[in-house]
Amino acid sequence: MPLRGAPLAWFMNGFVAGERASVRDLLRDPVFTRVWLIGIFSGVARWLEMLVFGIFAFELTGSPFLVALLLILRLLPLVVFGSIVGTLADRLPPRLLLLVGLSVALLVSATLVLLFVLEAVRYWHIALATLVTGAVWTTDLPVRRRMLGDAAGGDRIALAMSFDSATSNAARMLGPLMGGVLYQSLGASGAFALSVGLYALGVAMALGIPAAVSSGARIGARGNGATKILGDLREAFAFAARDHDISRILLVTVVFNVWGFPFVSMIPVIGGGELSLSAGWIGGLAALEGGGAFLGALAIAVRVRAMNFRGLYYYGVLAYLLLVFLAGWMIEAVPMAAVLFCIGLAGACFTTMQATLIYSVAPPEMRGRLFGLMAICIGTGLIGFLNVGLMGEWFGGSAAIRIVAAEGLIPLLLVGIGWRQLRRRAGARGR
Repeated sequence: MPLRGAPLAWFMNGFVAGERASVRDLLRDPVFTRVWLIGIFSGVARWLEMLVFGIFAFELTGSPFLVALLLILRLLPLVVFGSIVGTLADRLPPRLLLLVGLSVALLVSATLVLLFVLEAVRYWHIALATLVTGAVWTTDLPVRRRMLGDAAGGDRIALAMSFDSATSNAARMLGPLMGGVLYQSLGASGAFALSVGLYALGVAMALGIPAAVSSGARIGARGNGATKILGDLREAFAFAARDHDISRILLVTVVFNVWGFPFVSMIPVIGGGELSLSAGWIGGLAALEGGGAFLGALAIAVRVRAMNFRGLYYYGVLAYLLLVFLAGWMIEAVPMAAVLFCIGLAGACFTTMQATLIYSVAPPEMRGRLFGLMAICIGTGLIGFLNVGLMGEWFGGSAAIRIVAAEGLIPLLLVGIGWRQLRRRAGARGR
């Protein structure tokens, strides 16, 4: 279907490959709109924090490993608590979990503003803040995106997830850009003051959501509480192990997070140490990756119903790794910017399909737990950040991302062997 006029306007108003539901229909649902806005506010704050933490840590310590360690700490809660949060999402009111997480993030950002104003910040402060906000991040897949899917309904799930992914990637672009500019002009306190405001808006949105909006609360009402959590976790692992399609979906997430995504921790290192850029330009460089991801997700959303979900997911990661390897050879800012934009385009294929695939192939009673398993798979990225941090310490930032990307191609190719559903066009529940 050819596109006429501005792509964003077409996407907001038009049909999606013959589907009658448009984004405007989704946004008429107040629950969907509030949950979606929470994702934008918290997403901008999250990516702002990641960049500002990285720049500050590199200026303070000069160590690529200590910069990467912050990303490790951010992902650690996903490994430790991912499945637990997923199980709780099937049993407790999702609005409560969302409110608690946003309130904790708000408190952490406010504390950091005070510490930066008093010039009392040490590396361990930002390390602890990263760990706590990482724990808040564990609620995004099993709680927030689950709520989005429930609000949209099965017929509109692909559109809803694609739209949310597109705007999440816009947040991924705006966060580093705003963080870099504010850090350079007002210092870290100015950047985190914006973070406080964004989390406050998220809390306000969450307070307006009705107390029971998701099947997670209803499922939880029939359960036996915390005594069944371990049993639910075992059931989720067993289900994923039996279903080869779901296990491969999860394994692609592992490959992306261990060997692909960790390259972002080297952007402040490469920008500041090898390209000699200021904080504002480093933020702009990082924002280009998010900008590519935004436009890529928008383009996917326009034609999402006509696409092979698994093929987009898998080959997007393959392209991502190849482009990261190429980025490791860039020695000038402009070529690096162009490659980062293309990396974002490839990454959009992965991020758009990640939640869509799990939601569409999982039985409703298993969705929260399988999203929890996916959170654990995302959390395996701490291994990747440890790896890229050590490589950066030993060989420099550019060499580190080349090495790690090359490593990731091997397991990705192995995952693709024998994946019979990979070339099948996926509908809402295409298996």
